[in-house]
Amino acid sequence: MSKSKTHGGYMGKILRVDLTHRKISQETLHPELCSEYIGGSGLGIRLFYDEIKPRINPFSSDNKILFVTGPLTGTLVPGSGTYSVVSRNTLTGLAATCQSNGFWGARLKHAGYDAIIVQGSSDKLVYLNVNDEKVTIEEASDLAGKGTFETERILKKRYGEDCLDSKISVATIGPAGENLVRFACILNDAGHVAATGGLGAILGAKKLKAIVVHGRQSIPIDARTVEEFVDLVNRWKTEALGSGIGKVIGTNGSIGLFSNYQKRGWVPVKNLTTNLFPGEEKFEAFYIRNKAHRGIPMVCHTCTYNHCRAVQVKKGPYKGIVGEEIEYEILAGFGPNWGIYDPGAVTMLNKLNDDLGMDAKEASFLLSMLMEGYAKGYIGKEDLDGIDLTWGSPEAAAAALQTVSQRRGIGDLLAEGVKRAADTLGGEFPNIAVYVKKGNAPHIHDPRTRWGTLFNQVVSDMGSQEGLDLTARGSAELGIDKPTSEPDEYLGRANAKTEWFRQFQECLTYCYFQSCSLKTMVEVLNCLTGSDYDVADALTIGRRVVNLLRMFNIREGMTLEHDSFSRRLATPPVDGPNIGKSLAPSFEKVRNAYYEASGWDEEGRPKKELLKSLHLDFTLGDLRE
Repeated sequence: MSKSKTHGGYMGKILRVDLTHRKISQETLHPELCSEYIGGSGLGIRLFYDEIKPRINPFSSDNKILFVTGPLTGTLVPGSGTYSVVSRNTLTGLAATCQSNGFWGARLKHAGYDAIIVQGSSDKLVYLNVNDEKVTIEEASDLAGKGTFETERILKKRYGEDCLDSKISVATIGPAGENLVRFACILNDAGHVAATGGLGAILGAKKLKAIVVHGRQSIPIDARTVEEFVDLVNRWKTEALGSGIGKVIGTNGSIGLFSNYQKRGWVPVKNLTTNLFPGEEKFEAFYIRNKAHRGIPMVCHTCTYNHCRAVQVKKGPYKGIVGEEIEYEILAGFGPNWGIYDPGAVTMLNKLNDDLGMDAKEASFLLSMLMEGYAKGYIGKEDLDGIDLTWGSPEAAAAALQTVSQRRGIGDLLAEGVKRAADTLGGEFPNIAVYVKKGNAPHIHDPRTRWGTLFNQVVSDMGSQEGLDLTARGSAELGIDKPTSEPDEYLGRANAKTEWFRQFQECLTYCYFQSCSLKTMVEVLNCLTGSDYDVADALTIGRRVVNLLRMFNIREGMTLEHDSFSRRLATPPVDGPNIGKSLAPSFEKVRNAYYEASGWDEEGRPKKELLKSLHLDFTLGDLRE
């Protein structure tokens, strides 16, 4: 494989922060690692694999958490304010990698760093201030218990800029992270979220409330290629705007997906007990943007679209509420999945949940499980600390979110996440809980017949969706000539290829909504860094990352049984367009086809020859015979 010169696109430095000893140091980013893992989630999982001891508690002081940019981060590439976070998943003990958009990643690069490695634990609450070469650990007792929005406002004001100025960016946790809620997340730039895997709880265990970044350094690029780079970026923008997702997102944001998903039976309703609900017209993008809300655009770093918006609710009981425009998954998860059919109420709940700092995926399916259990008499009001957790009550949902974020009463159990809570509650709860067997709630869809989404999350090793959903489309550049519209072996074989592609994307580190062709991605990367990768190299890099994630999880005790899903996800829809359909009857055949296409054995373990060909020889000792 061609080797990257790693001068353009990289700052060449890693910042290491030891909270136990209050020690800060800088290290060189090795070009060989950049060549084989590029950056982002790929570089992060390789560093994490080397750094971390096997089988330790995610909340242990010995655990580490990495914030990693990619070569595109902070450049002119669309949506390149993105960064990756990598650590151990607090819900499962396995790997967790996730990304957040906004400005924070770009500001970290401009401060001179490609990555931050945080280790150890502080004895009291602190925050990290990264200002070019000056990096300090500061006391944060005045920020204890504060929400993410107030924390960001305070720290921006403290360093001389208001919240509308993008030169300073703050990544922070809320009360949920401080209280070690296992699905606490990290928020930056007033609502952008590194959601999956409870990584906010890891910062809470380390007593690290926030990381402030601000810098003024330029990102290097070969001067001979500047004009070519700009031309390629413009091609990227044109392709992104012309793509299917670009046309929807560019016009209506991700809520523009709602109507199509509802027609296909992919919107979760009342914990997947039905696919029908009243008042669907209130969830259409036109209604929300023109009648329910008034708003103004808010863009991320070099965003191509007017996708994100600051909004005010125009009507209903939550009239006057100001917040960020809800994304599709929030609209579905805090709306129909909770029996709530008022987009204003969803906006209120989204703002609250972001301020508390919790992953919406886990929160959505956690409360929907309890609402169903409450409606069916599996749990009573007295068991819920007096919360009348009925379908369709925004006030009850808000009270439950607060209880969970504080680990107060029943919230102490619920803060453990869907699977752990269901197992402890017992009775019928394991039958109605929505999760994959590694222990994460899925993305907020009814994925039971959205085959690409369901299967991909079942076998994912990163805690979230590892590949692409091709249920409704093919991919010519991946050689997938038709949609994965049936639960058959073709679905398994196609899923392997989509993972290699998606994980290459996550190494580059940019907003997924801004996607272009793989060919253009590779050309932009080569132009920026001085490399000479080709498309085959790109897919090999993605495949390397997929296999390293799998080997990390095998090292941590993952077995074949983890690649499966809960009973509710195996239950066919009882109404709607997909009545009676299920992945369950053919699941093992699909999984076997996926393992074979991946180059793995029948237990889902990468074969030695494959690991060697991907330069993953250092993991061979972790294979169980």
